[in-house]
Amino acid sequence: MKTADRILETARTLFNDEGESNVAASDIAIAMDISSGNLYYHFKGKDAIHRALFSRLQQELVALLATPLTNPSVFTDDEDSPLLRGWLFLTIVLETMYAYRYLYESPADLMHRYPEIDRGFQRLSRLKHAACEALVRELLESNGPSQQRLDSAVNAMALTLTFWLSWDRMVNPDAAEDVIIHQGVLQLLSFCAPFMGAEQESFYEECEILYREMVIRGKS
Repeated sequence: MKTADRILETARTLFNDEGESNVAASDIAIAMDISSGNLYYHFKGKDAIHRALFSRLQQELVALLATPLTNPSVFTDDEDSPLLRGWLFLTIVLETMYAYRYLYESPADLMHRYPEIDRGFQRLSRLKHAACEALVRELLESNGPSQQRLDSAVNAMALTLTFWLSWDRMVNPDAAEDVIIHQGVLQLLSFCAPFMGAEQESFYEECEILYREMVIRGKS
């Protein structure tokens, strides 16, 4: 791995584990056993590291969130149900966000400090909303929800997706990663249940079964 990549990986780990405000550029250099001069040769301090890490997150999430928009059949498959495929899609999205979770602890602060991160978060918010809408339309298609109800479910899902990691860290600071991720997916999909009519109870039961299976799989 190139030194620049090692710096970013080390910084991301330290920011996630200790909090970005508690980590200086010199701490990153010490953790890597390199000189501060070597670090500054690749990145001119923490600001440059922040921008590079956010750029990586943005690239990964844009590729993921654009999938339902460019491939409408992503949630349909002859073998897997739309619910399962939607669960797996949201799991990958949340896992990607979790890998950069420090960025979601105080996004408003970062957006204020870095104009490019401000623009990036806004772009990601729009894509999250669009991806959630594609999933909700697929799950609720047979129920024919009104546009108002569809918008309500999509807005709740997109909002929760954006802020789940920061909220969960406050209320469940010691929770394991797989529990955090799959509790988040369960919460996201639950917003569809109220609009499923007679299928509401069975839909939620399917979600609960999937949650238990996914958490058990993560522990094995």
